Amino acid sequence: MKTNTTNASLSDSTIPATANPQTYSSAAGFLARYPAVGWILFLLGGLIFVVLAYNVRTNGPLLAWDQPIDQELHARATHDNPIDFYAMKLSATFGRETAAVIMLGLGLFWLFKRKWHQFSMLLLGVVGGNLWFLTLSNFFMRHRPVWPDPLDPLPGPGFPSGHSITSTLLYGLILILLLPTLTSTGWRLLAALDALLIVLLVGYSRLYMGAHFPTDVLAGYSFGLAWGGLVYTALEVLRLRRMRKSAAAAT
Repeated sequence: MKTNTTNASLSDSTIPATANPQTYSSAAGFLARYPAVGWILFLLGGLIFVVLAYNVRTNGPLLAWDQPIDQELHARATHDNPIDFYAMKLSATFGRETAAVIMLGLGLFWLFKRKWHQFSMLLLGVVGGNLWFLTLSNFFMRHRPVWPDPLDPLPGPGFPSGHSITSTLLYGLILILLLPTLTSTGWRLLAALDALLIVLLVGYSRLYMGAHFPTDVLAGYSFGLAWGGLVYTALEVLRLRRMRKSAAAAT
């Protein structure tokens, strides 16, 4: 895979203080270059989450789709072959267990390399998003689907889906950090599709296993988009401003 080595090297904490403002701008991350993308995700995700949350609180019409979809998927899951079942169970780990391993690995690597910008994005974005999940789920206290033959019984409330929040924030972060290093449009599209596929697969696996209603998963996605759009864009823009100020002061 061909990468843009100039941007990759300038993204390190060792950027020379004598670099000019144009050089600093070229080292900016994806959301620093295109902050409108992040703000749109924040507004769109926030709006969708508010609509879903209102329906949950008021037993609104959107909830009418929950039970039929869950029943259809649960009937399929209970009659699927073991290979498909365990594939879905493995997919779900990318929103919790496997995601935790990836988070720990990235966090330790960035700490060791003193990449404070990336580490702060992981800490405030992904870890912060999970703290929000605990707060929101305990606020709404929505029960999970109830089955006579549960496939993946989990304690605690189910709105929004924590797996969906984590996967959206974690793989979204990896994507936006990776995009500036890819010079080919094809590779960028492939990276975006891979991230999207993982996130969608995690959400589908939670429905397949009967652990969530569809509105729980959609709420997790929308909150992840909103929180990630806000935090990642703000951190990227602030970093670019600091770099420009340092460059201007050095000239």
